[in-house]
Amino acid sequence: RPFGWTADKYEYADYELRRNRLLRLPHVRVAAAQAGGILWRLCKQELANDIPNGPSADVVYFADMSNESSKTLVYDTLSEHEIEILCGIYYVDTDRRAQTTTLAWWPNPQLWDTSGLDTGYWNRSCEQMFQNRLEKIRNGSTTLLTTKRWRSDLKYYK
Repeated sequence: RPFGWTADKYEYADYELRRNRLLRLPHVRVAAAQAGGILWRLCKQELANDIPNGPSADVVYFADMSNESSKTLVYDTLSEHEIEILCGIYYVDTDRRAQTTTLAWWPNPQLWDTSGLDTGYWNRSCEQMFQNRLEKIRNGSTTLLTTKRWRSDLKYYK
């Protein structure tokens, strides 16, 4: 995105359309749901109670294999690009040549996993944070956050 670009609630609606289109892919639905944390909640936002169990029928095309003991396990995975779409991540040019800043509607899984909200299950604090942010986005009182700001905001949950 060009320098000076800002997002609003209409850009968020566009993000939701892109996210929901991506969630139509079987391997994305399964992998996001099984990832837990923020990816699970973003998946649930679109799929409600239709969260699938894995592996998907597409697992042979979008798979990661794990050798545990004498068995080989195959499971659906997400690419970095798919994670960026699910979290609403944008790269915006800065006023410095050839530099970008990363802005996002939602924290990436690595930030989520290092916050105090990652307790191994989706708890009341997680849902409260999610709903508060969603309400602010939809009424236009907040916008995208930088990685640094996400890290700062999430540290208060430790």
